[in-house]
This record gives sequence, structure tokens and C-alpha cells, in this order.
Amino acid sequence: MNILIIGGTGFISGRLVEMLLQAGHRVTVFTRGRSQRSLPRHTNLDFVVGDRGKENSLRDTVAKHTFDAVYDMVAYEPQESEIAARVFRGEVGRFIHCSTISVYMVSNEVQCPITEDQDKAPLMPFFARNPFGMQYGINKRRCEEVLWKSHNERDFPVSMLRPTYVCGPQDPTLRDFFWIERICDGAPLLIPGSGDYAFQNVFVDDVARAFVSLLDHPTSVGQAYNVVGEEIFSLNDYLKLLCQILERQPEFVHVDQEIFDALPISSYPGGDVFPFNTRRTAIFSLEKIRRDLHYRSTPTREWLPKTIKWYLNEFRGHSTGYERRKQEMDFIQAWLAAKSSFVASFVQK
Repeated sequence: MNILIIGGTGFISGRLVEMLLQAGHRVTVFTRGRSQRSLPRHTNLDFVVGDRGKENSLRDTVAKHTFDAVYDMVAYEPQESEIAARVFRGEVGRFIHCSTISVYMVSNEVQCPITEDQDKAPLMPFFARNPFGMQYGINKRRCEEVLWKSHNERDFPVSMLRPTYVCGPQDPTLRDFFWIERICDGAPLLIPGSGDYAFQNVFVDDVARAFVSLLDHPTSVGQAYNVVGEEIFSLNDYLKLLCQILERQPEFVHVDQEIFDALPISSYPGGDVFPFNTRRTAIFSLEKIRRDLHYRSTPTREWLPKTIKWYLNEFRGHSTGYERRKQEMDFIQAWLAAKSSFVASFVQK
């Protein structure tokens, strides 16, 4: 197939390009030309520099090429999806959109395991610290609404995947590294709340493979699918697994969520700093993607050591908020002392 990828140099889309090339497809990457990620040279790989937010830029690309399928990996605003729907209507055999499980997690209530039909549940009151991205989830819902309204099996056949937290080497969010770096420094870990809420993350290669497999399953036209790992963790469980692999045993120090939220170290302008603190149970159904795409995920114990190795040996820099690590440790010391004093005051009575 001749395939266009809008994006193509990102975390997920870079792996998608590599897998499509391995499968024998011809790939054109439409990009702003700003990414530092390098893709392997390949006779079946072309690049077009343009602005996906400008309709004429996309139309020029379509006018010069014929595409069997388009992957839109970087639509974050409904206006971008509107442009794509206008440009590609009647021009492609498949239009595949990268969405997110955040379309569910901005809802006031969800029923776990969360199925694909829960994408339109009433929104919660706006919560800027939503760990799944409040405005991000709202905007991705609107992108989906645009595409489903435009969906037509003959002229504009839409499919979409909704990944959860995507992890692996080269992850620009550094979610896993946040905890890896702190475990490695030997100091106690500050953990928001009880650390008991269940969640799923997913290996980047599994997400990329799911995007590729859509092309092989015509029944996926008109469908959306959750893409998550089959294993379920709490934050405590996940940190214990990281500690086992790293052969470290730091102290876990939990702090009440409302107290944690008041700490300057707990947030930054984009939301919460401490990753995988979901604040609610976040378990997603895989029944549909298993049935339609024969999806299976890579066991965490296979991909997580590779990810750790990349961070420790190849990544240069620190995780989000690590410049405030001393403040974390100062608070931990004060918190433990206050708890000890509080308990002692009751024991003495």
C-alpha cells in the first residue's frame, strides 16, 4: 500500500513507520520538519514538509500523490480533524486516527472495565490536574466527533485506536524514568495517596503493531479500539516491579492525596508531576480488539528491562521535577516525623 502518515517522527508514529516499511508498504511522512528523531533511510520512505493546520498544505500533498491509507497521529484540535476530513474525503481507502483513553477519563463516571462505547459519558467538572489530561481529553473527544460525523465507508472510512499511557525506550514523557531515577538514587519514594488504584500502561511496539494490523482487518472500518497492556497494576505494584528489576529497596512513603496536592513539588503548569497516579481505577476492556485484531500485548517483564536499560545507558538528562528532589526528601522527613509524633501523642494517652 501507499501510505501517508501525518506526524511520523514521534514516539508511536516513528515505530509505526518502521513497521510499515518492514511490512513492505511505501510510506510518506508529512511533518513540520522540526523533530530530532531520525528514521532509517529506506527506498520506500519519503518526506513532505508542511503544516497540517493549513488546508492548502495538505491538499498540495494529496494532489501530488495517491494514498491507500492515511494515519493521522497528531490531531489535537477539532479544527485539525475538520481539515483532514475535507481534504481526504473521496481520496483515501482508509483514514486512521490516533485517539486516546483520555476520552473516557474526563468523564464524571466510568464503568470498569471501560468499553469503547463509554466515550460520550457526561464530563466531570473541569479538573486541571486530571492525570489523563483534562483539556487534552476534551479536545480529543471533539476530534473524534468530527471524524465520526464525516465517516462514510465508501468516501471516508474512519477507524481509530485509543492508547493508554504508552511506555518504552525514547518515550518523550519520561514517565517511567520519573520513578527509575528516584529508585536509583536510593532515597525514599514519595507516593501520592494510597498507591492502590489499578491502571494499565502499554508498550509502544504493541501500539504501533495495532495500528499496522488495522490495514489487515476490513471489519475495523467504522470502529474504535482500546489499546492497553493486558496486565493490571496499582502504582504500588508497578513500583515494586521496577525495584525488583533495578535490585533496589527504597522506602515507600505515602502521603494523603489532599496534602500531596497542596505541595508545590506535586504539580507543574501542565498538571500533576508524579506519573501513574491515576486518582481513580482505570481498567480498559480488551475484548473488542482481541476479537477483531487478534491483539496480544508484550509482557511487562519483557519490555520494561529494555526501557530501563535505555534510560540508564542512552538517555541524557533528568526526569520531570528532579531538580526539586531535595524538597521531596525534606518533605518526606518532615512528614514521617509529624506522623511519628502524632501517633506517639495518642499512645501516651
